[in-house]
Amino acid sequence: MRHTSNGGTSTGVFHHRNATVAAGCHISKMDPFVVHKFGGTSVGNATAMKAVREIIANVANDRIAVVVSAMGGKPKVTDLLISLVELAKTRQQDAIASIIDNILRKHDDAMSALLPPAVAAPILDSIRADLKTLEDLLKAISIMRSYNENVTELVSGHGELWSARILTAVLNQHLIEQGKAERFAFVDAREVLVVELDDNHGPVVQYAETKQRLSTLMDTLGNHTHLVITGFICTTTDGVVTTLKRDGSDFSASIFGRVLEAAAITIWTDVSGTSFVVKCLLTMLPNSNIAGVYSADPRRVPEAQILPHVSYQEAMELAYFGAKVIHPKTMAPAIAQSIPIFIRNTFDADHPGTRIFHRRALTRSLSGTLAEAKTIVSGFSTIDDMALFNLEGSGMVGVHGVASRLFSALDRIKVNVVLIAQASSEHSICLAIPAANAVTYVAPATIIAAVGDNMSETPGVCARFFGALGRAKINVLAISQGSSERNISAVVRFQDSGAALRAAHAAFFMADHAVSVGILSPSAASTVGMALQSQLFTQSQVLVNRFNVDLRLCAVACQSPTTNGSSTRPTAVTCSVHATGFDAASLSASVDVASSMAEWHRHVQVDHIPHAVVVDLSNDEATLSQYPVWLAANCHIVSANLHVASMPVTWHRQVAAVQSRHKVTVDSNASLGMSVPVLSTIQNLLLTGDSVERVESSWSSLFNALVAKLQGTAELAGAAVDSVLSQYAGLSPQDMLEDLTGLRSAKKTLLAPHPFAGLMGEQCALAFYTSRHQPHPLVICGSSFASEARYYFYF
Repeated sequence: MRHTSNGGTSTGVFHHRNATVAAGCHISKMDPFVVHKFGGTSVGNATAMKAVREIIANVANDRIAVVVSAMGGKPKVTDLLISLVELAKTRQQDAIASIIDNILRKHDDAMSALLPPAVAAPILDSIRADLKTLEDLLKAISIMRSYNENVTELVSGHGELWSARILTAVLNQHLIEQGKAERFAFVDAREVLVVELDDNHGPVVQYAETKQRLSTLMDTLGNHTHLVITGFICTTTDGVVTTLKRDGSDFSASIFGRVLEAAAITIWTDVSGTSFVVKCLLTMLPNSNIAGVYSADPRRVPEAQILPHVSYQEAMELAYFGAKVIHPKTMAPAIAQSIPIFIRNTFDADHPGTRIFHRRALTRSLSGTLAEAKTIVSGFSTIDDMALFNLEGSGMVGVHGVASRLFSALDRIKVNVVLIAQASSEHSICLAIPAANAVTYVAPATIIAAVGDNMSETPGVCARFFGALGRAKINVLAISQGSSERNISAVVRFQDSGAALRAAHAAFFMADHAVSVGILSPSAASTVGMALQSQLFTQSQVLVNRFNVDLRLCAVACQSPTTNGSSTRPTAVTCSVHATGFDAASLSASVDVASSMAEWHRHVQVDHIPHAVVVDLSNDEATLSQYPVWLAANCHIVSANLHVASMPVTWHRQVAAVQSRHKVTVDSNASLGMSVPVLSTIQNLLLTGDSVERVESSWSSLFNALVAKLQGTAELAGAAVDSVLSQYAGLSPQDMLEDLTGLRSAKKTLLAPHPFAGLMGEQCALAFYTSRHQPHPLVICGSSFASEARYYFYF
């Protein structure tokens, strides 16, 4: 093993598909080591081991160290081994025999699919020998009916021995099949990794002795320049076999990265996104695999994003505050040598994942844009099941030693204090402690932490954070911030934790003008609904890039008849943004159907998106009764509902009052069913002091279109009618009836002096005679029949 003269790291470049890492300061005859750690699921069966084999085969490096866990999956080998000890204590011999057989079969099945019988046989024999030794130990436990921790440590560490032996053979066999020489050597970490046990800090690595032992071992390996090392297990300075405890395999990878002076450490995760993972803040959306460190737990925050870069300090803060990023002790050896840590997914090896390294750069601008906000805060994490404990009283003011007595008392009973807040008046001290330790609760509480290196000396971070909580109506029970300004923590009630996390995350990782959109459509197959949704999909990225407006389609609803057919009721469904459009199939396939309009609206008015708008395309009079309710919930409304015109004056006054009180809007320009801005034109005329004296237009859309079409020869009459009717395919029979009987025209007239409409063939044209536009009127023309133009106007 090569060392620099000054103890530095050797020069080298690590290449793996999309990843490139440079390290060191001088040129060596060989590349420095790169360390790859694979978890239990990554080596849980033959298929998973094949994926590992392909990953390692694509690592372009002269020296590779592979650290492996015991075989995972169902069941996990480590869990089976630990259960053996307890079964032995209770003398359940049949269960012990069954588990031992299960362990042997699990390893045999993997080798049978991966290795030739001649290669697999000696490994299987060694596993049998190990199991026989364990059986003898278990018999002693059965006789004594007791065991100590050392026995559990010894038994539980065998899984790593077996998986490492198998993987070593698999990697060498792959080289042989390619006509190359074996290069991978099995390393039993118990022979090289030395620790000293500390009751308060757990195993403390003895790096000097570990490095010396590993160097001696490597001198005997010859051409075997690649190592396959057992994770998790080690030995004490007294020669007693033990383990590295929690996150031991990750810790092993970091330790060997430091000892080998590695250029990079890659931790390959392997847990499906349906559960909150063990290693990182890495939960992916359903039916996906982990691909890196996330900005929040995607189970609770659907908009969580993969972070390409996280600093060591940020990762440690996130880990402390509940986010299961790499454990701080795991990073310590890598930090000591400035070795970058990569978090990647075994089953999505092309994804670059997340790099954990030194402080991230911040590009400051005066605009306070979303891009800058994302560089300020790396992520959010929460700690649930906390209790907020208050010590207060007037006798505390100016009294020396109160805090000391409090914390000494907690220390004596080994209660861990997670958060501390004290007012400058010294009248009270507030503590957040694990709920299990609390004598009384102020409230079931959750700590939410915003973490980022670049929060330091950046104005407005607290305002953005607490402003988001305020908009989501979250009451903050306590606040704490360290002097490093890398972390802001707030204590909220447990029942508010999900809403608080989503709201805070949205403030930093969503556009400043994020809008939740709900669409009320006439039917599941409505042309209107499909056209509008298509526009949302095609224009969403443009709006984000150009205007920092992020439209999120959160819910759609269509009208469906009730059992007696006398009225309609909303059938609502939540949906994610997708590219295929909105159709009956997507509705019926939904797993979240609302039973009432109020329930549907709760899907629109989500707490983590600051703004909401309902687009009413239903043309249903019953829907209008919900307008005051939606407006009172701070939801804007875009209405294409023509029944707005025929509502009583009391309704209009109620809507206007709610609008004024809550600073929200009802835009009914679209209620005319046209593609021209009629209402806004009239409003602008009035705002400038003009007055509308007369509007000339024709009212029946269908009648005007028919007249225009029938101006040709009689032979074309039938074709003309068919053409017009096909263009009106998006209208219901009731809409056509209202149009031809004049009811629709009457409703438009009732909107005066605001809405006036007319159609000239496939055009709509309105002539405004005002006090200023005389004798020549102000004329607005546009396409009315073309659905795209009309629906873009809704958009």
